[in-house]
Amino acid sequence: MAVTVIVGVAVAGLLALVQTLVPQESQHKRDVLLAWMRHRERRARKRPPAQQHHTARPRQ
Repeated sequence: MAVTVIVGVAVAGLLALVQTLVPQESQHKRDVLLAWMRHRERRARKRPPAQQHHTARPRQ
């Protein structure tokens, strides 16, 4: 029983901490999304170009 109470209090405290550290403002979410998109673009530029697959020509 004591373990259940301790786990419940710990989970509630953790959730409260996460809510304070991660704001629910849409501007923050937008900034995180833009940073992620810029990161993906940088990775895509550094990656070598994909090899083109040669498809068979239709017979004439």
